Amino acid sequence: YRSFLPPISFSFRRRTTLHPPNTMFFVRPQMKYISVVSALSFAAQSSNARPSTLDEQSLSYFQGFIKGSYVGFESLLALAGFYENDDVKNNLNSNEESFQVHANEKESQTHIKIAGLGLGRTGSTSLVMALEILGYVVIHDDEQAEETDVYSAYEDELFDDDRFHEILGLRGYNATFKTAGHEWVAAHPEVKGILTVRDDPDKYVDSWLVAAPFIDIMEQRPFKWMRTVEELMPELSYEYRHTTTGGDVENYLDRDVLRQKYIEYNKEVRIRCVLSKTSRCSRPSFAKISFLFVCCVPNISLIQVQDTIPSERLLTFNVKQGWEPLCEFLGHPDPPQGIPFPHVHTRSKLEGEMFFLRMVTWVWKLFEVILFVSFLIAMRKAKAVITKDKEE
Repeated sequence: YRSFLPPISFSFRRRTTLHPPNTMFFVRPQMKYISVVSALSFAAQSSNARPSTLDEQSLSYFQGFIKGSYVGFESLLALAGFYENDDVKNNLNSNEESFQVHANEKESQTHIKIAGLGLGRTGSTSLVMALEILGYVVIHDDEQAEETDVYSAYEDELFDDDRFHEILGLRGYNATFKTAGHEWVAAHPEVKGILTVRDDPDKYVDSWLVAAPFIDIMEQRPFKWMRTVEELMPELSYEYRHTTTGGDVENYLDRDVLRQKYIEYNKEVRIRCVLSKTSRCSRPSFAKISFLFVCCVPNISLIQVQDTIPSERLLTFNVKQGWEPLCEFLGHPDPPQGIPFPHVHTRSKLEGEMFFLRMVTWVWKLFEVILFVSFLIAMRKAKAVITKDKEE
């Protein structure tokens, strides 16, 4: 498993195709600005893949909850394998040696350029939408249930991290929020990392605790019987119980554990960036500074500290900062004109999604009870008929 995986926020959505092509509503990064018309085109054509409202914070709690309930319905379809195409299903049903990449056409093949490094519920979905407006093709929550074969093959150790991301590039993705840790980013100078953060740790914990029960729901009937859930469960379990707690999986719902891990995780990524500035200094100077940080920061070894991401390739980003720092970091000369920075996947929406998924488990239990009672009634009637026949 990767050391740090940004946990998902569970709003699977359907794309028009399995591997997103470079269609006209994805505005290319080198353009100096994006018009309002382009943004409207983006929102209209991607409505099945991402939120259609760029500012969901303006919605009332009831509106957000209803939207979330519909997202829960989409999640149910995705987890049932409804959005997996035949190529993915064939890979899942074949043996490991016959795995097929099923790459996009040549003109839409690419490689990973951006990696999201923030933990879940830190604004990652909003950032994903911003990147897509800027022209990137991102693999995030929505695509995990569509690219199940790649995740499954990776968990089976059919290929390593490099090959995993190469396949994503061949399938048209050039940004990922589901697969890369900072160690992998540090080892690939062509990749930039973005660390999304919240205003303070308590806000992160409050938001994450709404999402965390998702893994418990996936372990209940009928979800645990679904093929897609079965294939993704190792990844989901690691994301929800290990990454957010630093391995303290028994306390994945503990506020203090979650808060401390959030602080340590962000501090580690930032320190690696800071230490990278010393890598051009003399070796004694680097060793002294490394020793200082190792002593001050728990759970970070000297080897970990030396594995750094250069500061010019790491952006610590709060979505409240908007377009300017993001565009500057990515080399876009001008922020999009007339397009608000996305603020989506609010807590009310997430609560609606979790409610719908829980309701599925409740309805299933009710169905089992009804089925059992129906069976008893049928048996009783059959016994009565047999008794009557014997008496006659």
